[in-house]
Amino acid sequence: MRINYIVSFKKQVRTMGEDINLKSRTQNVKFNKATPSKHSTLFRTSKAQLLASVKKLKSNEYTFIGMGDGWAGNGQASNAIFGSVLSAIRNLKKKPLFILHNGDAVFTGSDQEFKTGGTYSGVPVKSLLQLIKDPNKGVPDIPFFIVPGNHEHTGINGPLTNFRKYIGPAHFGINLPKIKTTIIGLNNSQQIGTDSNGQTIYGFAPGELAFLRNHLKKAQKNTLLTMHVAPRIGKWANPRYFQDPTSTFGNARGQLTRFLSTVRGKVPQVLMGHVHALDQLTFQGTKYTISGGAGAPLVKKGFLKGAPTPIFHMIEFTVKCGVIVKRRVIPVGDTA
Repeated sequence: MRINYIVSFKKQVRTMGEDINLKSRTQNVKFNKATPSKHSTLFRTSKAQLLASVKKLKSNEYTFIGMGDGWAGNGQASNAIFGSVLSAIRNLKKKPLFILHNGDAVFTGSDQEFKTGGTYSGVPVKSLLQLIKDPNKGVPDIPFFIVPGNHEHTGINGPLTNFRKYIGPAHFGINLPKIKTTIIGLNNSQQIGTDSNGQTIYGFAPGELAFLRNHLKKAQKNTLLTMHVAPRIGKWANPRYFQDPTSTFGNARGQLTRFLSTVRGKVPQVLMGHVHALDQLTFQGTKYTISGGAGAPLVKKGFLKGAPTPIFHMIEFTVKCGVIVKRRVIPVGDTA
């Protein structure tokens, strides 16, 4: 999200989609030989890990992690917080089955931030993938799925070339009948216009809503949808609630109307980021959760009217028999 922030670090140092169906894709797969090649994307590596883990799962209960807006590779401060998130995941009593990242995992969409690492004020800074795959401090053994945010684009509304190269498809669907779960990731960080004040209007990239409708036809009881920008609904539709009009997407090109009619009664949980804070609401039976506290500078207190004080965090979800039975916010970093 590109707005004016107050930096909250007290110790700062300055399209192609993928469709997976577990039932139809696992019969001829030998998971002990399914090690991805060195050129494999994070998505393909995570997909292989998830399919293998679900196949071995003996319980009808599991956990997963939701997070967003980490800005990894952008500096020591954001990396320190994102590293704290990864450490918190490693220290959980129960290992999560997978991790969902709601976008803006990096800041500029560069090779350095995604893959190679770079320097910040002359100090070496690790990349997103270096942090995730670190065998001692990262989570290389946990499936990690990311959808694109506005910062994953190379330049404002630029291409997602590096995202696709290193992370994977801009949208995906994973159907896991054994655990009554479907995971859908969408790209709604596309600039589809500007308003009368010249502010960016974000929305779904072409074909995203059709992709969503198609995958919901065979979706499981526990359908998890992750995307970057929250819809302008409920209290979020109040123009005084957010200080920045680009915080949510509205009904430009009829997208909001079509989105709501598509998910109603079919998607119990939607995860989003973009706003560097924590907030949630329930609308037409669907729980919407904004989680944007994985490393990017937090918004000012009061940016969201009536919302909790912004904190760095992640969320642990517990699923039992295809139903989310618990949501636990875990503070990290300076706000832990």
